[in-house]
Amino acid sequence: MAKPRNNLNAHNIKNLYIKKDKRSKTGFSCQYKDPRFNDPRFPDAVKQFHSLVSDIVAAKEEAIELNAVLYGKIANAKVNRVLTPPSNTCTGIQLKVWLEQYLSYCRKKLKNGEIKPNTFKIKKNITMAIHKAHGDLFFADINVRKIAELLNSYIKLDQNRMAQSVRSIYIDIYKIAIGNGIDNITVNIASMTINPDAKVKRERLSFPHFEKIIEAYKYEPHRLSALLAVITGQRRTDLCLMRKRKGKDWDERYKAYRLNPNHFVNNDYTSFADLVKYAPYSFVEDDQLCVFQLKTGNLLRIPLSLSLEKLNLSVGDVINKANLFKFSPFVLHHTTARAVNKLGDPLHADTVSRTFAKAIIATGIEYILKPPSFHELRSLSEREYKDQGVNTKKLLGHKHEKMTDEYDDLRGCDWEKVDSI
Repeated sequence: MAKPRNNLNAHNIKNLYIKKDKRSKTGFSCQYKDPRFNDPRFPDAVKQFHSLVSDIVAAKEEAIELNAVLYGKIANAKVNRVLTPPSNTCTGIQLKVWLEQYLSYCRKKLKNGEIKPNTFKIKKNITMAIHKAHGDLFFADINVRKIAELLNSYIKLDQNRMAQSVRSIYIDIYKIAIGNGIDNITVNIASMTINPDAKVKRERLSFPHFEKIIEAYKYEPHRLSALLAVITGQRRTDLCLMRKRKGKDWDERYKAYRLNPNHFVNNDYTSFADLVKYAPYSFVEDDQLCVFQLKTGNLLRIPLSLSLEKLNLSVGDVINKANLFKFSPFVLHHTTARAVNKLGDPLHADTVSRTFAKAIIATGIEYILKPPSFHELRSLSEREYKDQGVNTKKLLGHKHEKMTDEYDDLRGCDWEKVDSI
């Protein structure tokens, strides 16, 4: 029969070991295991076990005090390793050199279609900001404090979203560096910084305000861009690329997109002209609006009969209204020659955003937070169609209901309806 287990060590005190010892006056021997043993940061910790008093109660008190002191030293050593500025004799790769290699890595992912052009644009801009702040330092010189100071510089300017982006890119920079064995870095110190809280500071668009904005437009094609955005719930670029019918080149465009979504990227940049020339587009066919979503590659079929009750307009009604110049292949097109645009040319995605902002100013509506952007029309569309019982997750082309819920969130800008039980 096995001997009963010794319960002398059934306590919650780390590194304390008690055993029976007939040589001791109390009949017990108490030892403390040094947590610093074999740690290169503490060369003086050469002994693993240390004898304590033989009285169990007193030994427990000693062990608790030793844990407090020694674990405090270990914590300070970790902090000092990260926060203490390195000596001027630091060697290794300069951060600006690694940033160039990091961008080359991202550029390769862009060409392979693994990341979107806009994602690469953000990474490139943030990398340039990091280069400006820390580029002349060696990679090994970077510590938590330096990264935190950079983040705080943006937070002080009320640019919390920018601070979030800088932190995210810094984490990615270290992740790739660790994977490539750069300077023997093994710890992603960027992830140790506090993630800035970035609350949305833009107003939601209410339907009464939308009605006023629509009336404030001076150029009919621009007004129709806002109407089409609300009636279809689609993104601005997809609206501007939309055509009246399917062209003979559409299948080839779509095939090229499926093989590489970024095949039309030129010198890290995708111009709107490149999208018009090479990208697949939405079109009208068989009483349906066949939507191609450039951001996700989703394909949707929206019936032209789908209508927004508050506007008393259907998708087909707005598309018919937009047919101002019948010789233009684009649904949203210029009706006059304006600057570099010719008659029938498609509206530029940046133009519809800019003219929407001007229309808001023309209404005289005052907002507490930042005024709504053109993209808020997509949220308004989701909320209005949801009230009508339409499956807005499918309409917006979302993969997850959680994303659709974010568009449905009023952010406290309007009254929430509570249904009676």
